[in-house]
Amino acid sequence: MKILKIYFTFTSVVILLFAASSAVFSQEKRMISVEHNYNSWGWDSVFVAKNNFISVAVVPQAAGRVLEYNLGDTPSLWVNPKLFGKEFPPNELVKKEDWRNFGGYRLVPLPINTTAITQDGGRSNRWPPPAVIGDNPYSASIVTDKKGDQNILVISGVQDLPVPQFNYKTGEYILPEEIDESLRYSRMLKIQDHSSLVFINHRLENVGNQAVKRGIMISSQHVSESKPGLYDGENFLAYVPFDSKYLLPNGEQYEIMGTAESRWNYVNRNIKPLNKDNPEDVKKYHNHGTNWTGEVAPGIFEIHYDYELMSGFHMVASEAWLCYVNKTNNTAFVKIMEPYDPDLDYEDGTNAAIFCSGLETGYIETEVKTPLYDLKPGEHFDYKEIQGAAKIYGTPVLEVNMAGIITQKLSWDQAKKTINGKYGVFVAGDMILRVLEASGKTQDIVLAKGISPLKPVSIDYEFTEIPSSKVSLLIKDQKGESHLLDELN
Repeated sequence: MKILKIYFTFTSVVILLFAASSAVFSQEKRMISVEHNYNSWGWDSVFVAKNNFISVAVVPQAAGRVLEYNLGDTPSLWVNPKLFGKEFPPNELVKKEDWRNFGGYRLVPLPINTTAITQDGGRSNRWPPPAVIGDNPYSASIVTDKKGDQNILVISGVQDLPVPQFNYKTGEYILPEEIDESLRYSRMLKIQDHSSLVFINHRLENVGNQAVKRGIMISSQHVSESKPGLYDGENFLAYVPFDSKYLLPNGEQYEIMGTAESRWNYVNRNIKPLNKDNPEDVKKYHNHGTNWTGEVAPGIFEIHYDYELMSGFHMVASEAWLCYVNKTNNTAFVKIMEPYDPDLDYEDGTNAAIFCSGLETGYIETEVKTPLYDLKPGEHFDYKEIQGAAKIYGTPVLEVNMAGIITQKLSWDQAKKTINGKYGVFVAGDMILRVLEASGKTQDIVLAKGISPLKPVSIDYEFTEIPSSKVSLLIKDQKGESHLLDELN
């Protein structure tokens, strides 16, 4: 066994992270490097995974956060320039103004409302969230898995719960008399050389001596303006698939967490003074926000960023994906998560949320919530997530699968005798139209060679006669493997 890379930022303790044999490692194409002062961010060691389409940067000193996931030169993640090069040693004595929000891709333990101590010894939410797992340095290494693929592995320190809470009336911290829970988080992340997909395995481990019921919320803070100071939040969208069979505990399809009064107060305190005797102010700001576009296609809800709003949106994602789109250049970033299971327990009864934040320069968040799992001492749960990126022709996003994004479903134009559809693809290769006849005979038609995530795909293929059975749209990758993108019966 061979140690591939060791990194630990705030103590001299050495953690040995073992990979596969050196023989296997030598055969793997190297796509991960450790960079000094990457992007002039100021951190010593940034772990960077790159191929011809994407770049992914993980910063151990910034709580192991992913601070870059780019398709070409288009970023998906907002990064806080005020914290470049900063790191904060473990310390839970923090006030609400002490949140070390690096930006990017972060996590919070669930349920949120039982992480902090209260004056009477009960449990509550605390802002900022638990710091060891959310703000403090992680260990990081490059390891090779059983498939021979390179991974970036990050591991948090031990997060003890409940965390202290500052009492602003007394000017003192409320300290827990004893620790009820101890958790450790880790993440394995890898990319491929022929796609924009990022494969992520999250793990939360109970390292304490009592049973716990916990999950995690994994949140991406996305770019919400084309350039600094240009308030064009309508160009930055989020899509959530929904179904009437999956409702929130209150029986509603969705829930906007802010109220008309909270929006009014937010604008009045943070943006400009308002007057409730002014009808124009009341009409414009005394509402839940104007960015909840609504159902833009059957079963698809659209949200855009609003700079004059600080509010969340809860809905059960009925299909296993969420999507963020930069509409200025039609670039889409997708999270493919584990399917919603109504038999499992979720915080607030939902597996997904979208949040409009007015903090710093502002950003829109796509949030994935895992189920809550019962963990005995020494037990853990794993949660798999895949992210993908692609150029698309336009919105709305209708469907997502492992091959790509559908913005116009495959359809038959009777008058023109053509098959049509529009897509973004995660996998590079050749576009194949496979025609299955009623007789069982198949015919493969090569529609395009050399497609990639960097270019959207439009299908407009003419037939001399209507196919008699089924048509499948496939991507055949560089290894000869086929990926189903769409089909038409």
